[in-house]
Amino acid sequence: MKTKAWITVGAAICVAASSAAFAQERTFRTTAALEGVFQIPNPKATADLVLFPEGFAGHDLVNLALGMPLTTVQSNNVLALEIDCGSTLASLVIFDKTTSSNIVTIASSTQITALTGQDNVSLPGPGHERFVIQMNINNNGGLLGGSLTIAGRMYLDPSNGCPEAVKVDTDRGLDRLFADGFVKNTDDPTVKDVLISGVGHLIGNADVIFPDGSTNTVLFPFGQLTMRRQLLP
Repeated sequence: MKTKAWITVGAAICVAASSAAFAQERTFRTTAALEGVFQIPNPKATADLVLFPEGFAGHDLVNLALGMPLTTVQSNNVLALEIDCGSTLASLVIFDKTTSSNIVTIASSTQITALTGQDNVSLPGPGHERFVIQMNINNNGGLLGGSLTIAGRMYLDPSNGCPEAVKVDTDRGLDRLFADGFVKNTDDPTVKDVLISGVGHLIGNADVIFPDGSTNTVLFPFGQLTMRRQLLP
């Protein structure tokens, strides 16, 4: 049985590799919730440092990349994931709803490993995949570098292997096992997005310019992402 399982995995890798021929990139609205930790002076002895936990949402990443205060309300610029057909390139970006374009690349992939699954043999191709994406954070605004590792799942269009959004999420069986969860839209709670393209979790770190002008390292021991409706193309 183990031999058959490895043969099946090998076939899935081949399918993923052949899908890389589709270079078209698609952008999906993404909500995020990250748990961060950084150093601050100890109130009892300012020469010493203590660790301070802080939560970050998707709009916080947008504000940091744009060099804006975290208190800025973002009604137009939102976080999104851009990923190509075949899952060979991906980026966390800021999507401008007015111009319908990606205006800032927050982080760019350095490596993606993806495995596809075709549960319905009557379809022309796989309907979903699991991926691990390694990213470097770019120097933008209040972000001065860092790295992220994102692991999760994505729905695929069986006809061409491209990521897609669906109305009914039927691929939740392993979410608890892999710590993938749904992130509410705290950027604009009035938006009721019923489509889903994928979910994931992440770890990483970022060098951040704080309001006092100092540069500090923020660790992200854990975070979650939810990819929603397709924004582009």
